[in-house]
Amino acid sequence: MIAYLHGSVLLKKENWIIIENQGVGYKVFVSVNIINDVRIGDSTSLYIYHHITESSQSLYGFNIYDEQEFFELLLSISGIGPKVALNVLNAASLGDIREAVIANNPDILTNISGIGKKTAERIVLELKNKITIGDIRPIGTKSADVGSHTNLDVYEALIQLGYNAVEARTAIKMIDPDIQDADKKLKAALKNLGRG
Repeated sequence: MIAYLHGSVLLKKENWIIIENQGVGYKVFVSVNIINDVRIGDSTSLYIYHHITESSQSLYGFNIYDEQEFFELLLSISGIGPKVALNVLNAASLGDIREAVIANNPDILTNISGIGKKTAERIVLELKNKITIGDIRPIGTKSADVGSHTNLDVYEALIQLGYNAVEARTAIKMIDPDIQDADKKLKAALKNLGRG
């Protein structure tokens, strides 16, 4: 089973690339971000999900391991195959998807190709218990964004009040780090949003 691949990009198409490694070319399905970032001749390294069925084998590549793990979480949901899972990762950031799951808000997922309302609700329901509080923060951000228990409480309260994920996260980032009480944090966040 292939888990990691390093080599030169020989060819790229709309949703896949061919990576040459020691004379062998591997066709790897990748996200739009990877397609936009790589050029033919570039050296690249990808974490690989090796999808094997009775009739075929496919490789799916990711820049960071966290994306691959989340891709595999999506595949654990009944009715979600690798192409739909890749569409989910193409349409929204990991942070936004995680926030949608934790806030119990499937609406962000219904605009994704291959995802209807029932499938979006199933994704949120099935991933709710698989995503931990620390997972809510987007890749590459500081844990102060939303990662603590009190920040998560404030985040959920802001979502319930009708703010979107970006507004809630921005308001939480602006809170004085010395404030630890959830009620005081909520008041500070509302003040940051102009309602306090």
